[in-house]
Amino acid sequence: MIRFAIFADGIREQYIMNNYIRTILAVALIVISYITAYCETGKSDVHKILDEVNEYLDEKPDSAWAVLNSLKISESGDEAAEAFYAILHARAEYIITDTIKSDSLLQKAIKYYNGEKSRKSSLAYYYLGCYYFGTDYDKASYAFQRSLDLIPDGNDNQKGSAYHALGSCYYANGNIKEGNKAYKTALTLLDEKAGEGTWKLCQDIKRQLNNDAAERRAIFEFALFVTFIILLLVGLGVFVYVIVRRKRSLHDGEIESSDAPFEQKLKEGRQKFEDTASYKILLEIRSLNESELQARTDVDIKEIEDTVLASFDEAYHILAEMESKLNHQDLLLCLYGYLKVPNNVIAFCMKSVPGTIRQRKSRLQGKLPEDVRVMLFS
Repeated sequence: MIRFAIFADGIREQYIMNNYIRTILAVALIVISYITAYCETGKSDVHKILDEVNEYLDEKPDSAWAVLNSLKISESGDEAAEAFYAILHARAEYIITDTIKSDSLLQKAIKYYNGEKSRKSSLAYYYLGCYYFGTDYDKASYAFQRSLDLIPDGNDNQKGSAYHALGSCYYANGNIKEGNKAYKTALTLLDEKAGEGTWKLCQDIKRQLNNDAAERRAIFEFALFVTFIILLLVGLGVFVYVIVRRKRSLHDGEIESSDAPFEQKLKEGRQKFEDTASYKILLEIRSLNESELQARTDVDIKEIEDTVLASFDEAYHILAEMESKLNHQDLLLCLYGYLKVPNNVIAFCMKSVPGTIRQRKSRLQGKLPEDVRVMLFS
C-alpha cells in the first residue's frame, strides 16, 4: 500500500508538471506565432493582431499580456495601433495585477483620440481612472466621468462599468448618496447575462447597496434609540421638576396658611415666658460678658431651657412640622433668636461658644423661608 501511494503521488506530480509545461509551451507558441506574423506582415497587419488579442484577452489575460509585451509597437509608426495597444496593455495589466503602473501610454492614446465620442476613446479614459483609483480619487472621478461622456449610444454595459467605477470613487470619498445613485444607475445598464464578469459585477453592486441599506437602517435605529433616551430623560426631568415645584408650592402654601397661627403662637409663647422667673434671669445676665457669665454658677440653664420649651410648646411643634429638617437644637436656637437673646448668652445656655452660635444661626437662616426667617431673627 505504501509503495502504491508513493507511485500514485509520483504520477500526480508528473501530471501537474506536464500540464504546467504544456501551458508554458502554448503561451510560447502564441507569442512566437504573433512575432512571426508581425515580422512577416509588417505594420499593415498589426491591427489584426491587436483585434485578435482583444477577442481572447478576458479569457486568457496572461497569454494576451505575453503577446502584447512581445510586440515592438513603438516601431510600427502607426499612431492608431499604438493608441489601441495602450488600451489593451492597460486592460490586461489591470486584469492580472489589479493595478496600472504607468499612465504614459494611456496619455498618448487620449491625445490621439482627442476627445472623439468612441468606444476606444472612452476606454482610454476609463483605464486612466483605474490608474488613479486608490491614489487620487478626484482625478479618477474626472477620468471616469469623461469616459461616460465619450461612450457612444448603445454601449450600455460599458456605461454600466463606468458608472460602477464612478460610484466606487464616490464611496471612497465618503459621498455615500452619490455612490448609491451611481451604483443604481449601473444596475439598470448592465446585462447580467452578458458574461461571467458582468454577472459578478452586478452581484458586487447589489451586495454594496444591500450593505449600505443595512448600515443606514442600523444608523437610523441607533439614532431612534438615542432620541428615545433623550426624550425619556427630558420627560423624566420635566416630571421631577413639576413634582418638586408642586411640593414647593404646597410647602409655601402651608407656610403662608400657617404664618398667622404660627406668629400668633410665638406671641402667646413670649407672653407666657415673660411671666416666668427664667425670663427675669435672662434679663439679668444678657448684659454680662463671657467671663462674667461663666462665674454665674447659680444659674440653672436647664430650667431656662425647659421654661422656654414649655412657654413656646405650640409654636415649637408648628415650626417642627413646617421645617422637618430642623433638629431640637435648631428649633431651640430659633426660639432664643425670637426672644432676642444675645449670642454669648445663648452660647452660655446651650453650653457652646458665641462663634459657633453665630455660624449655626447663619446656616439656620439659610434653611428657612424668607418670611419665617424674618419673623424669628429680624
